Amino acid sequence: MVDTSPRSDADLIDLAYPCALNAVADIERRHIDARLAAADPDVRRAFADAVWQARDVMGRLAVLDELAPPPDLERRILAALPDMREGRSVTRISSWRRPLRWAVPIAAAACLVVGGSLVTAQFTGSSSDPVAASGQPGMRTVNGAFDGGGLLVVDASPELGRAVVVFDRVAPPPVGRVYQVWLVGSDGRPRSAGVLSDVPSTERPFVTGFRSGEVLAVSVEPDGGSDAPSGDPVVGVTLP
Repeated sequence: MVDTSPRSDADLIDLAYPCALNAVADIERRHIDARLAAADPDVRRAFADAVWQARDVMGRLAVLDELAPPPDLERRILAALPDMREGRSVTRISSWRRPLRWAVPIAAAACLVVGGSLVTAQFTGSSSDPVAASGQPGMRTVNGAFDGGGLLVVDASPELGRAVVVFDRVAPPPVGRVYQVWLVGSDGRPRSAGVLSDVPSTERPFVTGFRSGEVLAVSVEPDGGSDAPSGDPVVGVTLP
């Protein structure tokens, strides 16, 4: 029997988190897109914002995942453990670092799907950026001028394959339109890196992966984004 009971806008917005993680099947995504097309504009904006925030969190966690843990972390963890009863010993695992590094993004992904708003609020509510906090390993800055005024500033780390994107003095897109970020490789085919519901700032940057030599470009697209650019980019920079 097909469930024909009405579903709430909150239910639709909750689906933004698995969509952000590409954790829905194609047919389910088409159903979600159809519901979004018929939804109130405020609901569509809330959905896009939730997707943006979730991907931003995962991008930040991915940056952290690339960094080696402090050399004394194992000692500090073992020192914090309660004393073992006599006759028992602690088994030391030489490869403990790798499962620990994988555990953070995997757990975060699960939390985003089940209760993403809490995790998102914890990360986006902080003004500290993990790339900056990590000492910016191999970070290089490139920038380009927007056609309509303002500057695109990208702090890119080829070593980590991560880029932190900020708009400086850039006006919001026109009503009913959004900025969309694209990465263009040597084949000349743009692939979407994200649809921006807000103008990224130093307090709330947009984080994306990239490959060295790709062009990061920004276009103005219809609300909700496009599968391919609908016009010329308003700015673009070549990533190191």
